[in-house]
Amino acid sequence: MDLCLFKQDIDDLIHEFVESESSTLNDMKRIWLSMKFSYIYEASPSTNLAFFMQSLYAHTISHMVNVDSLTCRLGGLYCLYCLYETQPFKPPFKIYLSLREMEKLKTLVAEAKEMGIKVVYRYCDRAIHLNGLG
Repeated sequence: MDLCLFKQDIDDLIHEFVESESSTLNDMKRIWLSMKFSYIYEASPSTNLAFFMQSLYAHTISHMVNVDSLTCRLGGLYCLYCLYETQPFKPPFKIYLSLREMEKLKTLVAEAKEMGIKVVYRYCDRAIHLNGLG
């Protein structure tokens, strides 16, 4: 299964978020909607859906944990949140993070908190409790 086009769509979405110099989830949602990004699921394969979703998550997580700008990492986090929340699958596919990724997420949350972006902490805290990690 070739996921290159899906990954390129994610890259384009996050690039658009970074270019807009945004920092809020509402900004990501606006860009997500303007790019009609939820249609990504219309093109999903009919088999191996777990592989498809985990591949989307993994690619998005790579943006969230990279060493680029805070805006890029926030874009990755917000994209990950939106992918999870808009997926049409029941039950929803969970997001799995390695310990290294979890440490990077903690750092991102701390940086966002210092910048006054409180929504990051709230959504991460909610996700951790929903997945039984907290």
